[in-house]
Amino acid sequence: MNESNPLSIIKLDKLDICFEDKPIVIGGMAMEYYGMRKHGDDIDFIVSNRDYLKLESRYRNHRKDRWGDLGVRVNEFEMFRSIWKLDYSYYNIGAIEFDDLKVVSIDMLLRMQVFAMESEEKNRNDVELIKKYFLQYQNKEWVEFMDKNSDKYIKAERGIILNGDYY
Repeated sequence: MNESNPLSIIKLDKLDICFEDKPIVIGGMAMEYYGMRKHGDDIDFIVSNRDYLKLESRYRNHRKDRWGDLGVRVNEFEMFRSIWKLDYSYYNIGAIEFDDLKVVSIDMLLRMQVFAMESEEKNRNDVELIKKYFLQYQNKEWVEFMDKNSDKYIKAERGIILNGDYY
């Protein structure tokens, strides 16, 4: 990983654990990886259950329980075996793979932030940032056409125009 990649600051060897499955970056560092905002003070991960058991055994005095999702906080790392009772196998779907870690897919990141929206203001803000991220992929010509015709859509109570009839 090069220095322009925000993931380059992650030094998992600090944990002195041989991971059997690559930890998956989530949270603020994932947001930073996708270019939406800087990460906070910690770096969050989802780890497999077998890796969690190693971490939990080694760092007994660093265990964390967040609404039943068990984790370990060591240095700047928070390593959870589940978030919202969804585990490594779930968050691994579509994850972007690097040499020693993975980054949660943008779709999974959105799902995570939607679940967390009610818990903290920053999660609501993150959902808005992810929406903006996705909107950059809109077809610009189609958006221009729709913007020119927005008065027609406004007249339609439900925003639907079918064969000239407004719904």
